[in-house]
Amino acid sequence: MTELTPRAMIRAMLQGDLLPRPLLLPIVFSLGARLENLSPRAFLANATRIANSQRQIRKVLGLDGVTCYFDPYLEAEAFGCELTWSADEMTRVLRPLGGNAVDLRERLRAPEEIVQRGQIPVACDVLRRLKTMLPGEPALMAGVSGPCALADLLVGSACAVESSRHGVIDFAAELTAAVCTSFLQSGANVIFLREDGASIQDCKQWAELLSPIVNVIRFYEALPVLLFDGPPPESALAALEADCERVICPGAIDSALGTVLPTSTFASAYLPETCWLPSPKENGALGKSLQALVRDTNLCVLTSQRDVPKDVDVKSLANLFGSLRSVSRVVA
Repeated sequence: MTELTPRAMIRAMLQGDLLPRPLLLPIVFSLGARLENLSPRAFLANATRIANSQRQIRKVLGLDGVTCYFDPYLEAEAFGCELTWSADEMTRVLRPLGGNAVDLRERLRAPEEIVQRGQIPVACDVLRRLKTMLPGEPALMAGVSGPCALADLLVGSACAVESSRHGVIDFAAELTAAVCTSFLQSGANVIFLREDGASIQDCKQWAELLSPIVNVIRFYEALPVLLFDGPPPESALAALEADCERVICPGAIDSALGTVLPTSTFASAYLPETCWLPSPKENGALGKSLQALVRDTNLCVLTSQRDVPKDVDVKSLANLFGSLRSVSRVVA
């Protein structure tokens, strides 16, 4: 029987079907700048070079998804936050705008305007290019900032204790939804929603704001994957389960394969960051352990908590993913 393409596997998941193997969806984006011999600043602005590098990464690593764009500052820069690059264009600092929800709405009356600003058009262009360059498969992935993470970027985390925070998060959620929709219309099959668990103060409000965003992603037959920066608060997971249907929320896997998989129709997990080190023996052991895990659980997505380091050893990474691709729920 012909194996389903990654995009078909995502559609099957959304319909409630258990997959024959986990989707291998790690975030591999900044490595493209190294392959193209560009500074991060130049790379983020060049749709042609991003698309070319991602096609090369797909060919070498054989992943189920290619990361078309993943920049934590994407929406905040487009909104107007000042981004200062170092002289060598390798590192940067973002300066929040400050203010409250009223101030933010004065700067941008219609959230839909943001998709025409900054590097968001570049990200959409990459998605459209790779949809043509890689027809049928693999899954096209992009990252956006969740409501709380984006609110902190726009006005600074110091605003977390102010009474205006609820309004700022409401506004940030509208921006997140607008950028998500633009990415989905450009061809995205997986949307990574980055969130900072420490900044979520009202879990019910947060989940209620996230719910329509997740619904839009699912309407486009795409997969919503929530990435927490650090362990997610239990109260946030409970609110998420109550308000958001079938959102993928990965848990951690330690070196001994002790798993923390939040309750979900489909379980998911972050690959250990030790995977990115050139240790073939340990990575081979990880593949064998995961083989047993997927046969005993509903584990259907393997991803990374953040962008895979750009200085990773590509040959070692290819060997790792080759081992993980053989992980199957089907007994040979």
